[in-house]
Amino acid sequence: MKKFVKIAAIVIAVLVVLVIATLKFAPGIVRSYVVGHSEELIGRKVAIQNISLNPFTFKLEIDSLAVFEKDGETRFVAFDKFRVNVDPLRLFTGTAAVSEIYLKGLYARVLQHEDRFNFSDIIEFVAKGDTTAFDSAMVADSLAAKADSTGMVNAVEIADELPFSISVENIVFEKGNIIYQDTKIGSKIQLDDFSISIPAVYLSNKQTDIGVSFKFADGGDLNVKVLANAATNDFHVGVDLRKFALACGKPYLNDFINYKDFSGSLSVLMDIDGNLNQILASNVKGTVSLDDIVLTETSGRTLGVNHVGVGIASANVEKNEFRIDSVIVDGGFAHLDLYKNGKTNIDVLLKKGSADEPDSTQLAADQQLVLGDAPDSTATEAKPEEAASPAEETPKAKPLKAKINKLLVQNTTASATDHSITKPFNYTVKAITVKGSNINFDTPCTINVNASFPEGGSVAVKYKGALSDIGTMDAYISVKNLALKHFSNYSHHFTGYPISAGTLAFASENKIKNFELDSKNVIDIYNIDVGDKDPESDPEFLVPMKVGLYILKDKDDKIEFDVPVHGNMKDPKFSIGKIIWTTVSNLLIKVALSPLKMVGNLAATGAGAIGIDLGKNDEIIIDATRASFTSEQYAKASKMTEAVAKDKNLKLIFTQFYNPRKTTEAYKTIKLKTDYYKKSQGKDKLTELDERAIADMSNSDEGFQAYLKEIGEIDQKALRKEVAALAETRNQELLKVLQQQKGVTKKNITVITAPADKLSAHRGKALYKVTVDVQ
Repeated sequence: MKKFVKIAAIVIAVLVVLVIATLKFAPGIVRSYVVGHSEELIGRKVAIQNISLNPFTFKLEIDSLAVFEKDGETRFVAFDKFRVNVDPLRLFTGTAAVSEIYLKGLYARVLQHEDRFNFSDIIEFVAKGDTTAFDSAMVADSLAAKADSTGMVNAVEIADELPFSISVENIVFEKGNIIYQDTKIGSKIQLDDFSISIPAVYLSNKQTDIGVSFKFADGGDLNVKVLANAATNDFHVGVDLRKFALACGKPYLNDFINYKDFSGSLSVLMDIDGNLNQILASNVKGTVSLDDIVLTETSGRTLGVNHVGVGIASANVEKNEFRIDSVIVDGGFAHLDLYKNGKTNIDVLLKKGSADEPDSTQLAADQQLVLGDAPDSTATEAKPEEAASPAEETPKAKPLKAKINKLLVQNTTASATDHSITKPFNYTVKAITVKGSNINFDTPCTINVNASFPEGGSVAVKYKGALSDIGTMDAYISVKNLALKHFSNYSHHFTGYPISAGTLAFASENKIKNFELDSKNVIDIYNIDVGDKDPESDPEFLVPMKVGLYILKDKDDKIEFDVPVHGNMKDPKFSIGKIIWTTVSNLLIKVALSPLKMVGNLAATGAGAIGIDLGKNDEIIIDATRASFTSEQYAKASKMTEAVAKDKNLKLIFTQFYNPRKTTEAYKTIKLKTDYYKKSQGKDKLTELDERAIADMSNSDEGFQAYLKEIGEIDQKALRKEVAALAETRNQELLKVLQQQKGVTKKNITVITAPADKLSAHRGKALYKVTVDVQ
């Protein structure tokens, strides 16, 4: 018996040694076989530096593996080190356990040319030599039987049917490098430092934590955090993309636009919560931002924006609901060029066909690696078309629910150049600001737009309407202190006369319903003057501009007229510009043909009707009850700054005078009329047209008199404070405009209000008295 035990022990020991020896030396045999027969196995050359298996710890390690392209020299897929640790003893407890999967230095270079990849030949080679009886349909049916009503297969249910449980821990990929190239269009996306970290994979009602990170070779970092539950199919994805260089997408733009260059970056900080069974019902929230976007056109000019930021409170595609916290655009710049053929620079930008396919030796080599010995696609046997299934009723789309809590566009500049007229017109609008809040898709909301024109002009637009119905809206436009000389080329084109001077104020109230426009427009022009008619011009309108303007000007060198505009905005013949010019032209022709009017005007104004009449050279008459100025007052003040433009040592001091007692009384009447008008018309804010209506209101108006009896006395002390505040507002507004004139600085222009004692002693009209000092 002892002898038998001894022999058995020796046999077992020998077997153990043989197993250990086999496990020790088998990897080397496998390495030699795979390297020597790789082309027979997959049709590609494979290199492996070393394979080792520790028989005691069951740790498998592979050092430096590479699969080459068809040329046998270029790497296709490779890695520096692969390690997997298996715990076989846990099989006795019913668990297939992997305690570590480690991969370092993964390299993969994927090339695509149309529908073929640089690995297509491997798939075809393996498929051609595969003789195993593998019933894919049977596997599909098995998985379908385990799928729920949404078609999703629950991993936990599959795991429960296995005779053992699965445990996978410590999955780590680090220092990877992945390259994707489309050799047809010449694009390249390269991921550096590609890393994956998964502490454990759970096929149970417990969250698996996955971390992925890498850098883009062209600029940008991406970190992705995934939490997934295999039992419930719930997931959370956190995306942190920082400064992704959009220039890598330039080759794709060639199919859509003509351009010279494109740059900028994209950043995304996003959280997505959902369930794999209902992907479209996932809730998305976070921020998206674009920075330093510059698109260079083929002409060399640029379009772009410094920053665009979108804050997403929640987005749900299934419910068609989107709540946006904010949309902020800062530092936008754009231009519009109109050409004689009716096209614009946008048409040129969007015209396809100018971009050439990349052409280089390297690109040709890459294409060869992709195409290789690709089978002739024309030889593929055509499959009979499957019978069309009966048309299913398309579910009715859910109504869009969209809301933007805050909209802000600021520090934006836009320019326009019109090459379609005789002499090109160019104009730049700066400080464009757009503000809006609680903007709903299908509910009327209000958006305010402001911008600055050259030489102190400005525009304000107030829009009210629903984004879902762009054919119905209310829009109010107010233009102040617009220098008309900048539009001289249009006047030259339409009438043959260039504009040499003048300022314009414009108020427009527009009501649009189903694209039917009802517009009331008031134009106020001061000191407009034109040069001699160009004998070489061929104007669209034969208008006696000089005579007409001379007659239209009143004794104060002003022109006021109304321009009603009506029509359907969808009518291709509809043009607001032509309607205005037609109205102006008809008016000029009408007055020019009235000799009695001309004689009367000459008698009333004499030679003073020609040129700029400043009245007293050192005074500008103002209305002390208003915070703003007329075009005439702006023009007179701006005219006076010509002195400091010629001599930098001069200093102009604009001193405001008004009599507090008289002004307070006048302001009281206007304030009461304004309050009465707001109450009777149901308005909170007033437009220029409303202010004109208030100014025209008679003091004896019955409704107004009844209103005065209702309200009783008004605090005179409070009124005086309001009058003083109006005076300071005028000072700041005038200073702002004057500082934009040529040669004017903060040092040579001062705008102040006279001391209290001099105000009380002032008996004349409210005015700015201008004095000259030497610095």
